[in-house]
Amino acid sequence: MIRIILADDHEMLRAGLKGLLEKEHDFKVVAQAKDGEDLLEKLASNKTDCVVMDLSMPNMDGLATLKEIRRKFPKIKTLVLTMQKDAEHFKHAMANGAYGYVLKDGAFDQLAMAIKVVMKGKNFISPAISNLIAEQYVRSMDQEGDTPSLEILTSREKEILKRIAEGKANKNIAASLKISIRTVETHRSHLIGKLGLKTPASLVKYAISKGLI
Repeated sequence: MIRIILADDHEMLRAGLKGLLEKEHDFKVVAQAKDGEDLLEKLASNKTDCVVMDLSMPNMDGLATLKEIRRKFPKIKTLVLTMQKDAEHFKHAMANGAYGYVLKDGAFDQLAMAIKVVMKGKNFISPAISNLIAEQYVRSMDQEGDTPSLEILTSREKEILKRIAEGKANKNIAASLKISIRTVETHRSHLIGKLGLKTPASLVKYAISKGLI
């Protein structure tokens, strides 16, 4: 049984969410809170597995509440349910301990699934937010200006770049290509210079922009 506390200053929304969640046989809403301070009190007196909370609440805002939950109740999975559709709120929420971020306009379709995902220790991000982050990422790549064609790279350089973009560590790249770790490090450095990039992270952006992964 997954024990849930709902925190939102709108009573009717909480009631609707409670009805929705308790249709799931393994969900139980053990308490409801009207703001951040109330939520922390309810957490102290109720065994809880998951919190579903808004970011915009009176008395203690959502980000401050997230920090306190992470500090006092580190085993509890927190899922943000909000109207905030911008990247900044998303980044701050995840940085302060949220496991998931669901928009209220998608709550009735996504919330039950999101809870199950975060209870497995994974992150759940509303598709609308994922799309927003992806669009911003692509725009940031475009702003870096034109980059050289892949054709200026050797076959081995393309192989190494592809593995770098896939997030593989130097030792794993070295093992898969049967070369030394030092050789991989040298290739990384040469790739940055050859492509006119500034940072190692730019290699990943370049590879994505060229459709290498």
